[in-house]
Amino acid sequence: MENDKILILDDEQIVIEAITKHLSRRNYEIYSGKDGKEGLVLYHEVNPILIILDLRMPVMDGVEFLRKINLSPADSCSVIVLTGHGSDEEMERCFELGISAFLRKPFNIYELLGIVSHSIALKKVELDLKAELIQRAQMEDELQRYRNHLEELVEKRTVELQNTNDMLQKEIVERTNAEKHATRSLRDKEVLLREIHHRVKNNLQIVSSLLDLQTKYIKDPSTLDMFKDSQNRLKTMALLHEKLYQSDNMAEIDFAKYLTNLLDHLYRSYCIDTSCILMSTDIDKATIGLDTAVPCGLIVNELVSNSLKHAFKGQQGGRLSVSLHKLDDGQFKLTVSDTGVGLSDGIDLKNSKTLGLRLVNALVIEQLEGTLEFDTNNGTSFWIVFRELKYNTRGTKDDR
Repeated sequence: MENDKILILDDEQIVIEAITKHLSRRNYEIYSGKDGKEGLVLYHEVNPILIILDLRMPVMDGVEFLRKINLSPADSCSVIVLTGHGSDEEMERCFELGISAFLRKPFNIYELLGIVSHSIALKKVELDLKAELIQRAQMEDELQRYRNHLEELVEKRTVELQNTNDMLQKEIVERTNAEKHATRSLRDKEVLLREIHHRVKNNLQIVSSLLDLQTKYIKDPSTLDMFKDSQNRLKTMALLHEKLYQSDNMAEIDFAKYLTNLLDHLYRSYCIDTSCILMSTDIDKATIGLDTAVPCGLIVNELVSNSLKHAFKGQQGGRLSVSLHKLDDGQFKLTVSDTGVGLSDGIDLKNSKTLGLRLVNALVIEQLEGTLEFDTNNGTSFWIVFRELKYNTRGTKDDR
């Protein structure tokens, strides 16, 4: 841990040496100067937590030095003034300029040590309180924004559920004369409604987890990129739920339409000039279940995002291609390729330093139980072959 830094400004060397001798024993880091001009340079270089200042010095006296540094309660530094000739008016002026203590020469060294210890401790408390107040204010502002956002989501979902409930009630009334058919239809609707509730709950949990990452103040550009990547992953999953709600069949979605919307979103997200980086798609019309669509959508998000961010650096343009075809044996083949600079030779996706590529490898192997191949000649191409996952009950795979 770094020692507390103290700056001593006095034109008498014997005073500096005496104070330094006693303060050094308490592990303070001591700096000294013989006038205010020299002290200004040291003040900006050292950034001390405490200044012990003599009022009467050549070149620039203590009062002028205080005017120059312009202390405020928010500063990270306290000042103790020492003088053998200070008047009441000078004392009053020093306190107006922000000093924390005033001690007349000759002084008792132990009294000075006590004032030094008290001033540093008090300043640390002030700084800690200031930091805590700033952090608390930021957290409260962030929390209020999240509350407002969640209230909007709840209101929107309430209206949607109310509309759905109204439709169900109308259907029940219309089918009262066919009791057996109405009972079966109502049971089906209840199953679907429970499924909607379950998926909305899972989606909100994902939103909550991702929003929690935004509570930290972001300054580093690489962290901002990671934040943007997380937002795109969130949007990828959100699009799936949106398509699910729009589909007549709530168990499957139009995956071709979903991929088209996802690619449009990524282009907008990275502000890509479509006249420079051309996008070509060849996507078979297909409907797949959510359990397969989620990892597949995330794979497309990672590969396309990686191409848009890195593949065309140093180039004036290029082409990005995405295709999805259903093979004769019922499997799907997904291809993502670009004409960019290509990946490094000998790259190992499983142990890649890039989170996105490791995520792609994990999703293909562990989630889709598919195969992944890639080629780095004339750009970069990825080929993923997978079969749609089937579940008899939630969380139990169908081995057929």
